[in-house]
Amino acid sequence: MFKVKIYTIHKTREKWLKLAIDEYEKRLTSVVKFEWIILKDEKDLEKKILNENFYICLDESGKSLSSIDFSKKIFDFFEKTKSIAFVIGSDIGLTKKIIENANFQLSLSKLTFTHQMVRVLLLEQIYRAYQISKNTKYHK
Repeated sequence: MFKVKIYTIHKTREKWLKLAIDEYEKRLTSVVKFEWIILKDEKDLEKKILNENFYICLDESGKSLSSIDFSKKIFDFFEKTKSIAFVIGSDIGLTKKIIENANFQLSLSKLTFTHQMVRVLLLEQIYRAYQISKNTKYHK
């Protein structure tokens, strides 16, 4: 089983987003153990994340990957470490220190999304990556 920690600022506010998060977590229950670390501000986020052995920051300046490439990349990372932390910034983004110290910088899209919505997009891509690795019909 893989462990995924997701560091973020503030709880998910919208019920419909929480329902989507719960759905993807449920779909991945047998494969991934999720741990959400919800912090109050960027200062706390920086303090906590810099103690992680391996983390990926989600940032608009990060590398854009196709879903297939993301699947390959994530499972390559899981080969090296059984626990990966993802960092989602607040509406003001991530600190320069967090970005510079990340093991990988990922951009989910050139489009701008709310930091609340990015949580769902990330979980869907983790789920899709798993389905791609199993060669199912989910990813067409």
